[in-house]
Amino acid sequence: MAQVYAGINRIVSREPGVKAAVRAKAEEIGGRGRAFLAAHRDTGAAAVEVTSGRVDSVVSLVDPNALSIEYGHAAYTRKDGREVGASQGLYVIHRAAGLQ
Repeated sequence: MAQVYAGINRIVSREPGVKAAVRAKAEEIGGRGRAFLAAHRDTGAAAVEVTSGRVDSVVSLVDPNALSIEYGHAAYTRKDGREVGASQGLYVIHRAAGLQ
């Protein structure tokens, strides 16, 4: 049976080259995400951002409607009565990370 050691993530994250490799992978994913987003974006402020901390890096889709862009949305009626059709998600981050 496999053993799991408490704190192994702390040990591995401090190994030489790990931080640089994690940041490089995040930038690679961010670049693919930007390309996927650019192929679908006509206007708007949606952007893919890469943020790096002391150990980890995060790739984010930044927009007030980020959830709808990533996952899509069902049809709905706006407060002003206008009908908005359903939209499929673009899965920008999922595809960029190879998760879909």
